[in-house]
Amino acid sequence: MHIPSVIASAKPAARKNPLWASKTDWDQTLSRLTGSRRQRHPKLRQSPSLVVSMRLRSRTDRQKKVYGKPFELAAKLRADRLPLVMLQTWMARQDIQNEPRVNLFINSISPSDWADRFRILKSRGWTKEHIDHWIWILSGEDGDVRVARLVSTKKSIPTPIFLVSILSRSDARIYKAETLLSLMTFASTRHFRSDLKFSGETLALRNPKMVMTTSQFLLFLRRLGKHVRRIWPRSIVTLARFTAKYIEGMPSSANARSYHEKCSIFNTALQLFKRPAVIQPIVNMEYNWRAQKFLLAMSDNLEKPFIINKASYRAVREVMIGLKKSKTERAVALRYTKSWPPYRQDFDGLDAKRTAEDDYSRSVRAGVLMKEAGYPDDDYDKALDALGGMGADSPTIQTRGVLPRILKGEEEVENFSVRWAASIRATRNTQEAWKVFNEFRTQTGESPTAQVYGEMFIKLHAPLVQQESTVLPGDAREVFPVHNANYTEYELARLSPPSVSELYDRMINEGVKPEGQCLLTLITNANSLEEASRYLHDNGLDPIGIGALALFKEAPSDVLRRIPLLIFCSYIQLLCKLQPHRHGKEKVPLEDLYLVRHAINLCNLRLVPNTTEGSTFGTPWSIILRALARPRLCVMNGTQVDNDIQALSISMNVIQHVQVRTGVNAEMFLYLCRAAQKAATSRLGSHKTLLGGTGKGEDSSIFLPETISQSLKTLFSRLTKPIDTGNSIFRDFEVPIFAHNIEPAHLHTYMRTLAFLGDTKAMNELLGWMLRNKVYVDEEAERIGIRGQALVVKTLCAFQAFAGPLLTNDEEADIISHIEDTESIAGSWRWPTPEDVNNYVQSDRRGHSQQLQQKIMSRRFLASQQQGENTMGTASAGMDV
Repeated sequence: MHIPSVIASAKPAARKNPLWASKTDWDQTLSRLTGSRRQRHPKLRQSPSLVVSMRLRSRTDRQKKVYGKPFELAAKLRADRLPLVMLQTWMARQDIQNEPRVNLFINSISPSDWADRFRILKSRGWTKEHIDHWIWILSGEDGDVRVARLVSTKKSIPTPIFLVSILSRSDARIYKAETLLSLMTFASTRHFRSDLKFSGETLALRNPKMVMTTSQFLLFLRRLGKHVRRIWPRSIVTLARFTAKYIEGMPSSANARSYHEKCSIFNTALQLFKRPAVIQPIVNMEYNWRAQKFLLAMSDNLEKPFIINKASYRAVREVMIGLKKSKTERAVALRYTKSWPPYRQDFDGLDAKRTAEDDYSRSVRAGVLMKEAGYPDDDYDKALDALGGMGADSPTIQTRGVLPRILKGEEEVENFSVRWAASIRATRNTQEAWKVFNEFRTQTGESPTAQVYGEMFIKLHAPLVQQESTVLPGDAREVFPVHNANYTEYELARLSPPSVSELYDRMINEGVKPEGQCLLTLITNANSLEEASRYLHDNGLDPIGIGALALFKEAPSDVLRRIPLLIFCSYIQLLCKLQPHRHGKEKVPLEDLYLVRHAINLCNLRLVPNTTEGSTFGTPWSIILRALARPRLCVMNGTQVDNDIQALSISMNVIQHVQVRTGVNAEMFLYLCRAAQKAATSRLGSHKTLLGGTGKGEDSSIFLPETISQSLKTLFSRLTKPIDTGNSIFRDFEVPIFAHNIEPAHLHTYMRTLAFLGDTKAMNELLGWMLRNKVYVDEEAERIGIRGQALVVKTLCAFQAFAGPLLTNDEEADIISHIEDTESIAGSWRWPTPEDVNNYVQSDRRGHSQQLQQKIMSRRFLASQQQGENTMGTASAGMDV
């Protein structure tokens, strides 16, 4: 049928009939029939929402050129899809003169076309004013501002789900913990079924498109999870409660589809919460377990618990492998013999009564439950067994760590290498690891892969555990001494593994190229930059990218971006490791002195601030700051004092770079404190003040104690800013108090640094903060264990040793009263006795504490003597009168 005939048949008769369409409806029908839109929902290579995300990501002309094709296609289409109309409206208000084709297509939209499309959207409940508001939200300078604008939206203005999804995308520039909490609160109150009330009925009945579907929620959950792992690892427990809230709001009908969707969300969340945090992944694994445990408890309390699939059982086991040993697991580890295989010893009658099942670790027990649920185990499950302390092919030690990625699909057969590598990792020393390495090859006839070689390289490079250490086998990467028993020299030589270079040559001769964790381990532990370059060439990396890493080169950012981030990070770690230490007065070659500066230069070129990597990947900066805080680090040919002050200067410059990129975290703050303390102690030891003697060409103002102390106080204030829950529905949930992990180690180091900088006022403020947050500090101490409680006591000793002599009697009495009030809450809070303070000062092997205490006591003596003279002078004046 031709369009004119359709129009003629659709034209209303010239009589009044309520069944006929109104004038407005008739205009809309006519517009749809005669408009230029051939297809209302065209199939796009990228969804309009994705193109909007690209537009947000494009801040420079170069970036807009990279995404030029999607932008041109989006500008050319004339569909009435809501995200597309919003994007085109946004483009029409931007400066697009440098985008000729986009400018051409946008300007080709006639006013009638705009009016027509807005009219159609209005019939669906969206107005031009709504779109204007959304564009205002998207126009914020970063993710925090955009989310703040979103949550400030009045309830009368609807917000489509795709807008919430765009603002939570993984490359959004979000730095504040409050932003994540705001996103969860906003989504829960606006787009969850249970909380959407409108005139006594759920909004789902009025507008189902305003309620997140299962797929939309899971996408939103994944994106939130990535931000949580990057900037607020502890809030993963809050994310678990957020997930439970969505599940609770789903229809309670007993139909199979609803139950299946709930199980899908439950299992997806369990698997999502296994992923390690970006910062301190092993330490923060405790919170991953809390999140999983919350969901498991929620399921157990239901009338019909959710079905746990095999991937979720694995996720739980992987998290358990990252946890510290429980009391029972530590008792089992202590009873292993030093010989191989590590047989269990019975120390008493209770041990003799224990069965083999009683010695299973938590991860192994979860594996038993998985098998009882009907899921057969495979190579990856056996790898989990090995790390859990129950190797099927070879005895293993319960080993803590993060597991490698599971391979699926066609690569699933390679999981045998994961199992082999896990068995090597779960040994105590290089001799045991080499034995497992050869046994697997003999039994299976398989050739080792790069992953298997990588675990062997890790063992060969691992340092020997210190004699005074209390760690058990499997708790850390350090290896334990080899138990030689009564072996002959010939047998010891036969059992000993080859050197790193010999094993690497063997790997290359077998046709295995270094890749993955194997390559990262080799680069990090290389003895020279030339050796690292060999590894990179053998990997097949772009030679131009490898050449860009060379010293004294200013490579373009595009060339450096050809190098994968993890490899780049390992190379930065190598540069920092090779930075020399100060030994005597010999001159160090310029090439060696330049290494850490070269690492900083590479990071500035590779991690550009306006890119996703530059604004989210802060690990290389932490590595650089840790290196600069090392004792006796040599960064210039001069005295040790000049070296330490120069290292502090570089550290403060790095902090300035980080503040405009990823932001400073607690780990970086700790390293800056160490660098400042190192410079201050060097000055104290050389009997100089901090007000002079700087390196040549350096600004002496940066070495003022007041300047350094003020910078540290500002950073500490930002790190310890409490999370503002506001009107959040999660304020009664397990929301962490702070966004960053402030542990006793941070407090002790910060207190000592302030003492050596002579800032007694800041020391008083820090102690006041600890007293106000004593419950939090004690929870952190308990979580760490005995060492955490000891650090709290040391922090109090540091305050009393270096600030106590300068306190008045009233000030000291007030502090002691606060401490005594705390004793009933936290056992580690006890005001130190003079013996405690003296032991603390004398325990400093380098003598810095003793020197500082002598200086403080001298200052106190001079002050009291001067006060006495002033008093006598006043009395004499009175007598003269």
